[in-house]
Amino acid sequence: MHFSTGMAGNDTISFIRNERGVTVVFGTLLLILITIIAATSVAFIISTTEKQAMDLESHKAAVENEKLKIVSIDPVGDGSNWESIDLKILNLNTQDSYISAIRINDGYFRYYRAYEADISGDFDTYNDYPAVYNANHKLKIPATKSKNVHLNFSDIDIQGTETIDTSAWTNNSQDFAYSLEKHPQDAYGDYPYNFNLTYINGTNCIKSGNVTIDDENRQITFIGTDSGGHLINTTKYNITYSLNFPPYPVNKPFENDPVRVELITSYINVFREVFTPPMPLADVQFRVEYLPSGNGSITDEYLILDASDSIDSDGFITGYKWTVWQGSDQYNLSGMVVRYDETSLSNLTIDLKLTDDDGMTSRLSEVSGNITIL
Repeated sequence: MHFSTGMAGNDTISFIRNERGVTVVFGTLLLILITIIAATSVAFIISTTEKQAMDLESHKAAVENEKLKIVSIDPVGDGSNWESIDLKILNLNTQDSYISAIRINDGYFRYYRAYEADISGDFDTYNDYPAVYNANHKLKIPATKSKNVHLNFSDIDIQGTETIDTSAWTNNSQDFAYSLEKHPQDAYGDYPYNFNLTYINGTNCIKSGNVTIDDENRQITFIGTDSGGHLINTTKYNITYSLNFPPYPVNKPFENDPVRVELITSYINVFREVFTPPMPLADVQFRVEYLPSGNGSITDEYLILDASDSIDSDGFITGYKWTVWQGSDQYNLSGMVVRYDETSLSNLTIDLKLTDDDGMTSRLSEVSGNITIL
């Protein structure tokens, strides 16, 4: 049997030499490549879009599910204005929440501190310093747990101290660099601070011309005598850092004003609560009792101080404290209705202080004025 191959070989050579055939093959491959790239791009776009949609839904759910509640307030005042307020904040969600800002009445707190609700009450720490929270260093309210926030209307003053060992400074004619372990910027970033340097016995050192501090590298350099320094290398030194945080930019709220609280979270959710002080209402009644005695009867005169009409619009009253002044003498009584039976019932000034279940207080003298009996 005989097969002819000449024709087939010539056809192949002809096809290879035919540019139109090469173009067809190249075009086909290019079309396949474009199809693969397009399909991959579409798949990537779909995948990215789906991920963005899922992230958006997750974020939306997190925003909608976030729920904080102020469960208690503990204000401390000086008799006129509030000095500090402690808030107990409960996170009712299963995810952590972060506080971005806290507003009390007319001002936002720029700085504040916090402590655990159910432990010792010690303030949170951060890098060996008391933690100071603000918009940049947000406070975390753990999921399903509570946290106490301490709002101080006066400046927050913080100090830190460490001892500098100069035993490695063998030649005090040369500069000596020492790495600081408690540099305040490790805890508070670039917030400004002051420092004071003393000998180990407490005597102050002159800083100018003797030491420099490199904040970036957290080092203090003692300048050697060759460079004009005057400090010695035979003692240890103490360095004390001081920082001042002014927390509240407006006037302190009055004790008899309602306290309006706003919590703003990192999700831009706002949780509000208003705490209203109780309203003191007092009634004074003059009573006379005739008591039998061996010679007939004697009279017993006294006053009934009655605060039973006092009200608390957002809770209930937990404490009633009366103060009675007679000249320079002062008498203190506790209770909703009390009896005052001192020797004289004239020339009296009477005040009433109420405390409610939220810790809010009010005084009769600040609402309607003291009661005066001439």
